[in-house]
Order: sequence, then structure tokens, then C-alpha cells
Amino acid sequence: MARSPRQLSKSKFYHILIRGSDGRDIFKNSSDKERVLHIVSKILEENLMSLYAYCIMDNHAHFVVEELKEDISLVMKRINVSYAAYYNKKYCMKGQVFYDRFKSETIADFNNMLEVMRFVHHNPVKSGYVKKLCDYQWSSYLEYVQQVNKRLVFHEKILKIFGGEKGDSIDKFIRYMSQDSQDIYMESREGIELLIKSEVDRYLQKNNIKLDELGYKENNIHRDRLILMVNQKGGMSIRKTAEMLMLNRGIVYKVMLENRDNN
Repeated sequence: MARSPRQLSKSKFYHILIRGSDGRDIFKNSSDKERVLHIVSKILEENLMSLYAYCIMDNHAHFVVEELKEDISLVMKRINVSYAAYYNKKYCMKGQVFYDRFKSETIADFNNMLEVMRFVHHNPVKSGYVKKLCDYQWSSYLEYVQQVNKRLVFHEKILKIFGGEKGDSIDKFIRYMSQDSQDIYMESREGIELLIKSEVDRYLQKNNIKLDELGYKENNIHRDRLILMVNQKGGMSIRKTAEMLMLNRGIVYKVMLENRDNN
């Protein structure tokens, strides 16, 4: 199947998503996250794009950018190729690191950008990694609200939108970013699936269960809980729930049916 052409932004603003092949973790630890940000910093030094926001999660990353001297597709290719070489060498892996090409959606203007930035900054909170935006180290939120030695984001332009003195604009930025938003960007279904998969992974890790062990009889209670969580929180079909949890569709259907009968 041919790839659909990337939608071009008249404003040159884009929301970019990159994620691991098969949904696996590709930014496993601090050194991995530092590495991808280092690669991005080199791109910024060449003035190939401007960066307004980012969030590096374990299995995906978001960037809010402005295209400058080079087509954003070529810029992202450089980032992906460089990081993939690092990842495969470090973990003695071969083959594809990222899922397909990067995903992108256009951003109309700075007002739209603020909404996307809020969604990006809330990613660790909605995924359950932290309770507060300021608690997550690997997003650009801290670059806006704290004095840091090195900033990757072009923060002056964003803070200027909020007006007033610098301290006032930061306070207004914090209040805006703190608002709970139900907006979902970047192929909403895919985004929801990533969030749900992260919750499943954390549940399994907490209970010391491997995904391929979920079908074992001794794990029936955990299996049933995860089936209902995936179906109810993600609104996923029986087929999609079964695929995510590596279970038989008949088992998923039976658990969901029993739950409906009990309620």
C-alpha cells in the first residue's frame, strides 16, 4: 500500500511523532533520552528547524517544530537514522528501530500551537509516569518554567504570546499548561493505543508478569482486569484488545460478556 503524502503546513509549524517499531521501548533510560535530545540539538545548531516543545517518553517522542532551511522530512530522517545507529550499536540489535516513517500533523498558528504544546506536556501525566508536569524531566515544560543552563526550545516567542514582564508571562504559561485538556492530537486512535499500552506495560511490570504469560491459569485475575481496562479505557474492539494482550479472541469476548452480565 502506498504511503499517503505528508500534509504540508502553510505556517511551517508541525507536530511530529516518532515511535518504536512494534511499540517497543526505544528510549529506555536517561542516556537514551539524552542521546536523542543531543541529536536534535545538533540539528538546531545548523538552523534547520526551530523547536518549541518536546516530550521524550519510553516508546515514543513528540516534537513541536517550525520548518526552516530544510524540508522537515529530511530533518527527521537525519534524526531517526542517527538515533537508530546509536540504538542498534548500544543494544547489539539489527533492523528497524522506528515504526514506519515519522508521523506529522500541521499546526495552523501560534494559538493552535499552544494547544498542541499543552497536549504534549501532559503526555507523562496522562500516561501515569508523574502526577505533575514539573515532575517529568524529559519534556520542554521545565525549560519554560525554570532557569536552565541550556535551552533547546525557542521559548521567547511562546512566552511573548502571554504578554507582560517575563515573570508574569511564565505564570500565565504555567496556568495555561496546567489546564486539563481533553484534546487528542496525532491520529487520536493511535495516541490512545500508545497510552493504553503504557498502562498495560506498567501493570505487568508491577505484578512481575510477562505479556506472553498473561494467558496462564494462575494469571486469570490479572488477565481479566487488563481485558476490561483496555476495552473500557481505550474503547477497543475485541480483536484489538486480544491483539494487544496476546490473548485468544474467545477469551476476551467471554470476559467482557461476563462483566456485562454482572453489571
